[in-house]
Amino acid sequence: MKKYFLFLFLLCVISPKIIRANDYIQHYEKAYLELKNMLEGKTPLNTQKAIFIVENAWYGNTRKFTDFQSKIQKIGLQCQTMINRTKLNQYKTAGNWAIFEWMTQKVPENQNRPCIYNFDDFFGKKDFSSMFVSKLLETKKGNCLSLPLLYMCVAQDIGVEARLTLGPSHAWIRHIDEEGQWANVELTSGQLPTDGLMMTGLGIQAQAIKSGAYLSELTQKEAIAFLLTQLALGYENRTGKSDNFTDKCADLSIKYFPPNVIAYTIKKNRVAKRARKLIINGMVNSTEFKLADTQYDIYEKKLIELGAGELGEKKYEDWMNSVTPSKQ
Repeated sequence: MKKYFLFLFLLCVISPKIIRANDYIQHYEKAYLELKNMLEGKTPLNTQKAIFIVENAWYGNTRKFTDFQSKIQKIGLQCQTMINRTKLNQYKTAGNWAIFEWMTQKVPENQNRPCIYNFDDFFGKKDFSSMFVSKLLETKKGNCLSLPLLYMCVAQDIGVEARLTLGPSHAWIRHIDEEGQWANVELTSGQLPTDGLMMTGLGIQAQAIKSGAYLSELTQKEAIAFLLTQLALGYENRTGKSDNFTDKCADLSIKYFPPNVIAYTIKKNRVAKRARKLIINGMVNSTEFKLADTQYDIYEKKLIELGAGELGEKKYEDWMNSVTPSKQ
């Protein structure tokens, strides 16, 4: 009888968690298909929609794209007002200037409340959604991913160029300036640094630039492919699983953005977890372990070929403190 009641107790406690996890899996599968359809040309490429799809899966498909889009459109209108107010319409980069100013400076159009860097949770360890554009729109606090993604959303709305660019544990924006040269837009510190400063500060290797992994302007399709890795990481955060779903996200991402360091890292980490489990279970001599070991070496070699690097949380925080004038 005690065993029966214990079973009922465990069923009541554990089942809701399983059900919730399964619900999220369903939402993530739907999000994956939507991004896949974009990449395969079955639906139009849409950066705003892709970002929303990734975030909405984590939120359990409880949000509306129209609400997300209307907030972006409001910022777009405010940026247009800034351009008209300053009479900068004749400049081709006026839109880029307006977005940058709206996000980094106190101006009437943002009610003197620019976006600020979230020093409390810049890697989303306390709250994964702190890396979302949705959270940035609500709180005006963001990180090195949500800030450039918001810039891209507004750029799409007002029709100006904005290319997502990646570095070790970091992302920023690049666009063509008035002289026809690529300019870096560093939204975490509100600066426009040179390529040299970005390379030095982030420790970007020449090999990573050559491979296209870092300091390369992503096309819209490549940026959406990159978002698949964020979908995989969100899935892992929500479900606690690193499985076939995270693998297929990484695989599809690599198909459309081959030098994707994060995608290969996701695959490598999953193999590493599998190998550790086999070691714990005393299966070091098994065929399964040898396969995992071989796969790990393949992914590690690929990351070396790409010139991949990672700052780590402490080094990244130190770099951010060095380039950011003050914690607002």
